[in-house]
Amino acid sequence: MIKLMVIDDEHWIREGLKQTIDWESYGVQFICDAEDGIEALKLIEANPPDIIISDIRMPSMDGMELFNELKNREIDVKVIFISGFDDFAYAQKAIKLGASDYILKPIEEHDLIAVVERCVGEIKQKNEMNFKMEELSGRVRESLPLAKQKHLEMCLSRPISEQELLSKWETLQIDLNPNELIVLSVVVHEWGERRLDESDCSLLRYAIGNLIEEVFKEAGIRALACPLHDNEYSDVALIVSSCKEDADSQYNEVVSCANRVTEEAFEVLGVRISIGVSSRGDSRKLLFTFREALTNSMEYITQGTGLVFGPTGTDKGPMNVAGVNNVDDSYSGIKVEALDMAWLNRIIHAIKLRDESRLSDLLDQQIALLQDLVQETSALAVRREMNTHIGMLLSKWQDMCGARDNSDSSYALMYYQKLQLYRSPLNNWKHAVMSAFLNKDNSAPGFGQRYTIDAALQFIQDNYHLEIGLNSVAKRIFLNPSYLSRVFHAEVGETFSRYLTRVRIAKAKELLDQTPLKIYEVAEQVGYKDFRYFVKTFKELEGITPSQYRNYGA
Repeated sequence: MIKLMVIDDEHWIREGLKQTIDWESYGVQFICDAEDGIEALKLIEANPPDIIISDIRMPSMDGMELFNELKNREIDVKVIFISGFDDFAYAQKAIKLGASDYILKPIEEHDLIAVVERCVGEIKQKNEMNFKMEELSGRVRESLPLAKQKHLEMCLSRPISEQELLSKWETLQIDLNPNELIVLSVVVHEWGERRLDESDCSLLRYAIGNLIEEVFKEAGIRALACPLHDNEYSDVALIVSSCKEDADSQYNEVVSCANRVTEEAFEVLGVRISIGVSSRGDSRKLLFTFREALTNSMEYITQGTGLVFGPTGTDKGPMNVAGVNNVDDSYSGIKVEALDMAWLNRIIHAIKLRDESRLSDLLDQQIALLQDLVQETSALAVRREMNTHIGMLLSKWQDMCGARDNSDSSYALMYYQKLQLYRSPLNNWKHAVMSAFLNKDNSAPGFGQRYTIDAALQFIQDNYHLEIGLNSVAKRIFLNPSYLSRVFHAEVGETFSRYLTRVRIAKAKELLDQTPLKIYEVAEQVGYKDFRYFVKTFKELEGITPSQYRNYGA
């Protein structure tokens, strides 16, 4: 309810205004009265009213002086002046100062009520507006962290002018020193034993960001974390700054906090992370500084996970700090034998056969080649090529499963399994691939032993006219001949050589029926260089010679 106060040096006027009008029927509560401005101020401080009806001329402190004092104290109240003097100058001054109205004595009840009702309406409208603004401010406060993160993610993905950046930082209340910035790039390698989906992993990135901010806050370092959901190489970025004048001391603290973060991430969240730390920079070089941190973080590929990597000259040892663009330029002409299509096909073939031994050997060879490549180029360059290779591998897997897209396949890898592949260091590359693609949960139809036979049968159908045998087919599909012979007989129900003979003789019969080719020409067409051996084999299988078959028909 709207609160009302009356101030007048004449008691009968105060009582009359209090008793003769039913204020509550107008949504107003009469709370108190005073005989002058000094008494009124004390009451106002104790219980501020929304509306004041005040005489202008009073002893000690008149209405105009009281009004000025209220304005000086920034007390928001509607003031209606009353006076027995028809003084236009007073009225003009009162309205100019912001009074709601000016009423002459004797007071007409309907005139006063009309003014009070107008004041009540204005107060309610303002209160409603304040409520909406407070509600909006609350939403802004709630969304501010997200807005900050989105802005920082943009800053770390494309160039932005210093003026635009500083203006945005002021708007978003980003409390970082733009002249002294260090960027950290966080890579998550192991997501624990949890089988997380994309949403879970996204929440975990936020949790890691919160943990990092807390660690740096405890060290007295201002920091702002930014979860990265679409970055191929990094999961969380952190921008830190400090007010300390001793830059070297500050940098050592940052590295110390980063090491603490790697420990707490494992202890608290159950994840293993690596962190790349940039050299010092400012807002103008923010994008480059992030790229430097990202490049440094890639050292986990050969150095291992759970470590902090900084630029050359820090206590973390020598690190490659070439920018991403420079790495791309220097690397563009190098052929990556360990990641070409031939290697991919060999790996896919071993996966289809579910041949752990073969896949293990291939991956060991691949890792050795990639380790040499790191020395020639950089860890980031190798990571980039490995990720391209993984993308192709996942695409081939999807094709093998007969899926139109990832969601269509019941054999698609879990999201966390893909992340393990994209974030694995070289020493864990083999384990990541084998656990992802040879996992019993990812066994697509037609894989394993049946695929071995299908591959052999298809090769025979395509090459029966050539000089092929068990050894050549086994070599073609990367299998031991003895193993192929055993599996073939178990699946097909006859020996490899017997099946090949039946295919060749069946094709020979087609040629004898449909073409005028001579017998020796038919023999050559179905893979027999020895004419006599062809005739002998044909008769053993069909009971008649090729000539008799042509003359008499089947």
